[in-house]
Amino acid sequence: MFGRRRVPESVRAVSLDRGERRSGWAVTSSGDAVVATELGLRLPATGTRLAWADVEKATWTRPWLEVSELAEVSGSGRRWRIELAEEGDLPAVVRSAVSASVAWQNHVRLSPSGGVRVVGRRRPGSELLDWQLVFDQGTDPADPSLQAQAQTVLLEARQRIG
Repeated sequence: MFGRRRVPESVRAVSLDRGERRSGWAVTSSGDAVVATELGLRLPATGTRLAWADVEKATWTRPWLEVSELAEVSGSGRRWRIELAEEGDLPAVVRSAVSASVAWQNHVRLSPSGGVRVVGRRRPGSELLDWQLVFDQGTDPADPSLQAQAQTVLLEARQRIG
């Protein structure tokens, strides 16, 4: 028989906000649901939604989906490593949604050392880009000189891109 797979009860049980629709799903090895919507990724057990614009990185190496939350310093945000027993189309949906949220990005070297990535992200329901600074590991975002350089680059990007 051809057609759509039956959506497991654990996936149907995930509470979504009014108007929010499932775009992909998977089931973990412990039976919990992971659900993607147009707004973000509903994480297993907690039901917490991580907005696509807040995902720094997502990788898929069967059976593991790894998701890193955006933070001020690259790679320092919360991470989830989720073992998927039934992957469905979730890995492809996550990859597409994270990529689609990035409208513009540029990496800039700072003086005397370090770097920062300036990222303009799309958020559902907003015409304006959400601008983010993500400092390279080993670059101190609290350093006034580096912060001033990063803010200048951010301002130039906002003026040029919107």
